[in-house]
Amino acid sequence: MHKRLSLPIALAITLGLAFWSACKKSDFQNAELSDHQAEFAFPLFTTELILKNLLFNLVNDSLSSDTIFMNPDNTMTLFYSGDVAEKPASDIFKFLDGTLPILMTDTVIQNPIQSPDGVTIRVADILAGRILMYIKNSTPDTIHGYFEIPQLSQSGVIFQHPFVVAPGLFYLSDTISLIGYHLESSNNTLTFKYFAYGPNNVRLKVPDFPVAVTSGLKFSYVEGYWGFQWYKLTRDTIEIDINQTELKGDLKIKNPKVTMRISNSWGFPTRGQIKFLSFIGQHDEVIPLISTGVFEQDSFNYVDFNYPSWLLGEVGQTKYTDITLDASNSNIAEIFNSQPTRLIYEVDGISNAQLDPNLIGFITDKSTIKLQLRVELVLEGSVRNFGAEQTLNLDFSELGSLDSADIENVEFKLVTENGAPISSNVQVYFRDDAQHNIDSLFLGGPVTLIKSAPINSEGIATGITRTEEFIPMSAARFDQIRTAKDALLITSFTTANDGETYVKLLSTDKIVVKMGVIVRKRL
Repeated sequence: MHKRLSLPIALAITLGLAFWSACKKSDFQNAELSDHQAEFAFPLFTTELILKNLLFNLVNDSLSSDTIFMNPDNTMTLFYSGDVAEKPASDIFKFLDGTLPILMTDTVIQNPIQSPDGVTIRVADILAGRILMYIKNSTPDTIHGYFEIPQLSQSGVIFQHPFVVAPGLFYLSDTISLIGYHLESSNNTLTFKYFAYGPNNVRLKVPDFPVAVTSGLKFSYVEGYWGFQWYKLTRDTIEIDINQTELKGDLKIKNPKVTMRISNSWGFPTRGQIKFLSFIGQHDEVIPLISTGVFEQDSFNYVDFNYPSWLLGEVGQTKYTDITLDASNSNIAEIFNSQPTRLIYEVDGISNAQLDPNLIGFITDKSTIKLQLRVELVLEGSVRNFGAEQTLNLDFSELGSLDSADIENVEFKLVTENGAPISSNVQVYFRDDAQHNIDSLFLGGPVTLIKSAPINSEGIATGITRTEEFIPMSAARFDQIRTAKDALLITSFTTANDGETYVKLLSTDKIVVKMGVIVRKRL
């Protein structure tokens, strides 16, 4: 069956500018091919692979939290932020936790505030919680009065709750919300009082003990003395694979820099003891971090976190501690050039490690310690077989009234103009509407077609390398390929000298790829 394709006048004029100057020019306005040998040259596409745009696309597609920064000298720096490990203060420091019944064995009792070891509360603001009041009247007279907690107040008014109980009965209050109440205590205690009056307003002590029950207490702010206390802070894993793009291959970075940032809004000094800190390689091997002068050495590795100070009025602020690892103080270059997949660490915390007896600290319901890993990679190094893909619009439907029976052979021409210090294998897949492969340009697999631009001693490209490749094709193959709706260009980059030379990748580096086709009529 013969296939005929129409060719509009506009395309015929466009094709007058032949893709190959050596090709014979033909008049495409004729509806039929003449019965003599003829060659027809069609440009298919021209695309620019600009390194800046290619890297931006890769980052935007797969590393949404990352950025590429253009330096003044046109070098590029990739910033990759790993997952955040977070530890809320409320996970460790629990106050008045659970349901707490207070038996009032006297008209006034002192009840210690339940707080973690080493912490003494003096001020707190209640975010959530309830209290119930119960009193039984076993006297022969009606009694009335009120409960009072002098350390609790709301808008300056001390907590009080009234009651009236007939003889032989009891009073149980509704649930009383404590939201918005303010607590102040000078000795880490709460005072519970009841005032019961009989006839003639004579104060009395009831035979059966009244009870107050608190539950669900949560605080938006706690202030007090934080003593020396050792506690589990966190053990976590941070995924840090620097090759989370669709790129494949070996990557070597000349001088990676890793910053561990501790964000701290706990309002008292915390010392982080590094119990375990190792990277995990691609084959699950453990790669210990070896560093000098990064952590304090005192029988264990530790770092004192910066923190917001109560004394300086820094409630609600976050302070940062940055630990920078690079080739000058660690084996981080060796680690990252092995392309690790994750970091596993375990950190214990010590509050008030300096044993300050007068330390006043605080936490809020939003106080957290967060650890984030940030990788800074200046794109200077080497890569081998590092792949990328680009979809190209392609449509053969306007190639003219070419009868497949009259086509003798076809020749594709691929031209590259490379101004980047990288070489590349190239393969082109022709695809249908459903993006299924119809055929490929190179039957034997990718061809090393893009050749590195010349470089200077600093690894910077200094010129352009041009290559041409002619790919013959049978009429039968072309008859299938010309049904394609787009093409997938797959490139596999390797830096100069087969990846053995470190180069600098500049934002201005680009590779131009052009492709056209010559169709020859059968005699």
